[in-house]
Amino acid sequence: MADRTFGIPPSLQGPVADVPGVLGTFASRRVAHVIADVERRFPQLAIATVLMEVPTQAPLVPYAFWIFNRGQLSSAVEKGGENRLVMLLIDTNTDRAITMVGYGLEPFIQEMHLQCCLQAALQPLQHGRHAQAAESFVRELGRQLGELCRQVPRQFGLGDDSHWLDASTPGEEAVGLAESFY
Repeated sequence: MADRTFGIPPSLQGPVADVPGVLGTFASRRVAHVIADVERRFPQLAIATVLMEVPTQAPLVPYAFWIFNRGQLSSAVEKGGENRLVMLLIDTNTDRAITMVGYGLEPFIQEMHLQCCLQAALQPLQHGRHAQAAESFVRELGRQLGELCRQVPRQFGLGDDSHWLDASTPGEEAVGLAESFY
């Protein structure tokens, strides 16, 4: 139905899809480098920054949903819970931004985390600095994901390693670090 409303979906290439060509080569590479750094820290996910001129009559949320699902940013096998894409869409007409995450990330990344990422991009975006906005978004995403990773063990009652690493039994050696189990 969105195809009838918005037209033929664009074929986009991540990690930086600059449809109107506003970034330039150097800025595009710089954004791609920041994305690659975060993806190295979190290899489970993919990040795409899409810059495009959203049609003025198009509501941003449905348009972003359409781009996320039809813009070929994820492979065909990355459906449902296997889709761990984070997309930042910047409307270069209005300097507005929106983000969407794949179903595989929804249990972990909540709206408040995404709002923090968009907030980090707000000031550069208000000044038309699209590359800096994208970099700020991605860096904050990395910070948010790092914090989420620190919280997960506590959520499962594994916050304190000491009761798992007890050397009180005579004759047995304690395992020094939790990483030793892996």
